[in-house]
Amino acid sequence: MNDRVLIRILMHVLVIHKLMHRILMQSFSNVTNHAQQILRVRNWTLGLTGGRDLIAIIRASGSISRVKSPLSLSGSGIIGEQLIEKIRRARESKKYKAAIIRIDSPGGDALASDLMWREIRLLAESKPVIASMSDVAASGGYYMAMAADAIVAENLTLTGSIGVVTGKFSLGKLYEKIGFNKEIISRGKYAELLAADQRPLRPDEAELFAKSAQNAYEQFRDKAAFSRSMPVDKMEEVAQGRVWTGQDAASRGLVDAIGGFSRAVAIAKQKANIPQDRQVMLVELSRPSPTLPEILSGIGSSVVGAERTLKELLQDLAFSEGVQARMDGILFQGLEEASYDNPILTLIKDYLGSL
Repeated sequence: MNDRVLIRILMHVLVIHKLMHRILMQSFSNVTNHAQQILRVRNWTLGLTGGRDLIAIIRASGSISRVKSPLSLSGSGIIGEQLIEKIRRARESKKYKAAIIRIDSPGGDALASDLMWREIRLLAESKPVIASMSDVAASGGYYMAMAADAIVAENLTLTGSIGVVTGKFSLGKLYEKIGFNKEIISRGKYAELLAADQRPLRPDEAELFAKSAQNAYEQFRDKAAFSRSMPVDKMEEVAQGRVWTGQDAASRGLVDAIGGFSRAVAIAKQKANIPQDRQVMLVELSRPSPTLPEILSGIGSSVVGAERTLKELLQDLAFSEGVQARMDGILFQGLEEASYDNPILTLIKDYLGSL
């Protein structure tokens, strides 16, 4: 075994050691911070003391994707299949008198947004559902909210953005810089439509993407009109990807009430025929914590080598080949923030920078 191979192995071992230390320290810090925050909250402010009636709380925070990425830890963004499982739990349980969907999302995958919309509609058939918007509930985030019986937003919540984005990455110049060559053998005029990321779209291919986006947009707009009991032509006036503050959205019929989480609780109690002076218990349907195999799997994907890591990151970027119900510009903003929130991505960045 030569020295270069030995050094390479030692570097990988060092990366794993540093990553495990960072994950453990961050997990301990998060648990401590959450415990301190819980201790500072008075129970009566949330209606937790002596409550008999239960209201389910489902949090939907972050960018929307259909399935969990191999490079993401539990808790990063909205995973469609995981949120749907929570919604079904709330629907199938008779102990919950109502449900509140707490949304803070700029949107994301259009199909995942539509599937979650359907599940929230089914939930609303069995019990009152209130959408409580936080900082952002735009595009796919609003797609979820409009399935609820009532929508509550803050004055400055960014909402609306009823529109879709589609396309693909053109990575030809990047491939040239890193010395990467990609050859495709295909059969059929459009067989390589999504695979040929080394070149821009041809005019006929761009037309296909445009038609797909138009169909997805019309479905989004029509469902918004149906959900808000509004004529399609009137919804068109406030749609087209426009972003509104909560106050503006309320004046245009996109939001029912202005207020925070406590306002959403009050509306949920009203619709569930629970007296306002009666205390309720708020039960947050939490997601499962990441298991050790999941953590180790994430670690493994970060140290398999610079070439494969770069390929995985590019694939993660290019997942927007499908139609996206996403507020414009949020895709890259979210990726920048992910480097600080996700220790695996942070360490990958450091590792690649050291090569």
